Amino acid sequence: MKVKKLSVYNQLPKEGVENQYPTSKDTFKQPALHMIIGQRTSGKSFLASRTLAQAKADKTFNIIYMITPSFNSNKAYFGEYVDEENVFEPTKDSIQKVIARVEQDKDDWERFLSEKKEYEKYKRDMATKQFISDNELLNWYEHGWMDGRRPTWKYEKEEPPKSLLILDDVLSSEAISKSSGLIKVATLNRHICPLKEVHSGRSACGLAVMILSQTYRMQGGIGRALRENVSLLTLFENRQEKQLNAIKEELANVVPMEKFEKAYSYATGEKYGNLTVDFNPKDQDKQFIKNLNEAIIID
Repeated sequence: MKVKKLSVYNQLPKEGVENQYPTSKDTFKQPALHMIIGQRTSGKSFLASRTLAQAKADKTFNIIYMITPSFNSNKAYFGEYVDEENVFEPTKDSIQKVIARVEQDKDDWERFLSEKKEYEKYKRDMATKQFISDNELLNWYEHGWMDGRRPTWKYEKEEPPKSLLILDDVLSSEAISKSSGLIKVATLNRHICPLKEVHSGRSACGLAVMILSQTYRMQGGIGRALRENVSLLTLFENRQEKQLNAIKEELANVVPMEKFEKAYSYATGEKYGNLTVDFNPKDQDKQFIKNLNEAIIID
């Protein structure tokens, strides 16, 4: 066989913007689409609360929303991280309500940037202009700048808002119906709420999504289009052979099955043990993670 190089198609495209939230070294990339699958009392909520505790320590998210009918009974796990005003019942429009809140945050951010530019111009004009019109003075006065007010962003760091949506106990509810908007959020989560200007390496606010479910595949459950877009999949021990086979069937095209089976067997071999498969890890040695903090490296 012979090969001959052709001098065409050599123009490389510009690198895209990944729209990632800043995260610490050994944590998962965000905003992620994270499914946590485990039967009742398996430890799903406890594991989810551990991820939220780490996110709080790292300041990964500015605001966390939750769609669930059982927030009060799970306050021990989520109450410290999710304000009740950000909790929604699982209805047909609950996801749209969350997106509307993310859109409002985006609008607030862009208003802040606009006001900040105006304020910088105000400082320059005050230092260099010899004549200032009455309209300019009135505008500055109304903004409060002449009284020492400064434009301030409502969150701690000046960067586009970072949000997480958690769905819990929503199987067979209208919140995950085809018309709820969940598929759109799942497929576009890093690109939700595009920004007018790229800032901090991001062209959109994005929306991380975490779904807690008792089963991987069922009628009225999480649809295949969503499952095929997950970036993180956490599995607890599953004694239903049919469900486990369904998981293997859908993972076979993206994960070496022999490695998956070894990692799954090892990670779930103890009580509350779980395996997270990271489909876009920061490091290839971190594709299989046990209990969130133990990388399983299979030669």
